[in-house]
Amino acid sequence: MTIQFSSLRLIDLSPLEVHSLYKLRVDVFVAEQKTPYQEIDDADADKNTRHILAWRTSQDHSQVIGATRVVPGEDITQIGRFVLAPDYRGTGLGDKLLRYTLRYVFENHPGDDVILDAQQPLVQYYEKYGFMPEGELFDDTGVPHQNMRLSAAKLAQLILKPAP
Repeated sequence: MTIQFSSLRLIDLSPLEVHSLYKLRVDVFVAEQKTPYQEIDDADADKNTRHILAWRTSQDHSQVIGATRVVPGEDITQIGRFVLAPDYRGTGLGDKLLRYTLRYVFENHPGDDVILDAQQPLVQYYEKYGFMPEGELFDDTGVPHQNMRLSAAKLAQLILKPAP
């Protein structure tokens, strides 16, 4: 078994790969976190959106075990839908996936700040990567969230220095 990363548009995924991605997101965000909201939206299929996927692969099977979504805008790129399968939390996969995602943004959208909406318990996690809170906490379907921003300059510093 190996773990691989990819960055793909939704249209580039096979139907079974789309199913694996959506199953992971719905299992975590809707079922586990008991958050009744529309998990699948039009941003997923936008031609500019990329899904950064962590795959567990074996000789006869591939499964999405982690994902983020990258939605570029004008001079700003939003990341979201950061999710890990429960069995992979605390293994270091989250760090690798987030670093892969940030490297993707740095290389494909140079000069962009990166924004995200963090669930309140994860604010300190994102601060370790240089994200800074902006504005007040807000409610998103019953879960407190915080807008956060990573400046393009801090992103460059993070990407250009070696990982610990």
